[in-house]
Amino acid sequence: MKASWLGWGMLLALLAGCGKHEEEAASGKTAASAAVAGARELARADVEVAQLSSLRDALPFTGTLAALKSSSIAAEVEARVKDVLVREGESVRQGQELARLDSESLDQSVSEQQAQLAGNQSRLKLARIKLDKQHELLQKGFISQLAYDEAESEFTVRQGELQAQISQLARARRLQADSVVRAPIAGVVYERKINPGEIAAKNARLFSIADLSVLELSATVPAQWIGRIQPGQQARFNVEGLPDELSGAVVRVNPVAQSGTRSFLIYIRVDNRDGRLKAGQFAKGGVVLRQLEGQVVLPQTAVQDLQGKPWVMLVEQGRLQRRPVQVLLWSQTERKVALQGVKPGQLVLSAALLGVAAGDAVSLPTGLK
Repeated sequence: MKASWLGWGMLLALLAGCGKHEEEAASGKTAASAAVAGARELARADVEVAQLSSLRDALPFTGTLAALKSSSIAAEVEARVKDVLVREGESVRQGQELARLDSESLDQSVSEQQAQLAGNQSRLKLARIKLDKQHELLQKGFISQLAYDEAESEFTVRQGELQAQISQLARARRLQADSVVRAPIAGVVYERKINPGEIAAKNARLFSIADLSVLELSATVPAQWIGRIQPGQQARFNVEGLPDELSGAVVRVNPVAQSGTRSFLIYIRVDNRDGRLKAGQFAKGGVVLRQLEGQVVLPQTAVQDLQGKPWVMLVEQGRLQRRPVQVLLWSQTERKVALQGVKPGQLVLSAALLGVAAGDAVSLPTGLK
């Protein structure tokens, strides 16, 4: 009988203990739920993960790409066009034939000048013989000095005529050679103004060629920034139609401001041997003044009081902590800040949030927990 009462007592004690533990667990869950319910839930856009990156400070510019070397080819003679050997967009070598003009009249002119040259050479030869004979007669006293001077003068005149005829023949041959139009530089034909059968007027433009292997970008820079631009500085820019960022180098700075805008022109040389860029493309970028590598970089909105005592708001162990930082570089063009005081991987508020302060509990988005 005593054993039976003892068993019932132990059973009641166990039931009482279980009830107490369940009450404590329920109380703990309620407290945890209350704590979570009081935390500010952060969206993914509210949090920035600190990462090591590079950052550069650059002065912005806009400009247009142009060929460093270009040439317009004009007709040296007036003649009918026989053949045109190239079209727009074709690459040509220096000295390559572009067109041929009718040279029949020029060929005749060369033949005529050659005949006249032969006649002048014969007359000069005869004048030389006469002068030698007159010299012999003068030595023997058979003629007067005046007669000899006349022979010498005739010989000098014939010499001058021969030299003039040689020049005229050279000019005729040059015009004959100009009937074949050749490329003065290597490049791409971007303009063709003639067709077979047309009359090419003298000095009329026939072709335009541009060497696109090296381009030059002329960009405008406001007066307040021109003092920071020096030849040799690197420039980074983008153009429409190409996803990659491109680079060049400042080669010249125009020291005279443009009238009206009071801005200055700078010239940026761009290597284009791969032919990716085209003349006339619009470029937008910046001249690199300073660049840092391997530093923690955050959006400038994440850093408060940038021009005073900068600080950021860290998220650590579910609460916000205000952390002073040291700004190493502030790029206003990229709207980012390189700083010290934050370690890679730490979580930072990407911008100031209303209604939160240091010490407040926060709840991270699922991807960052």
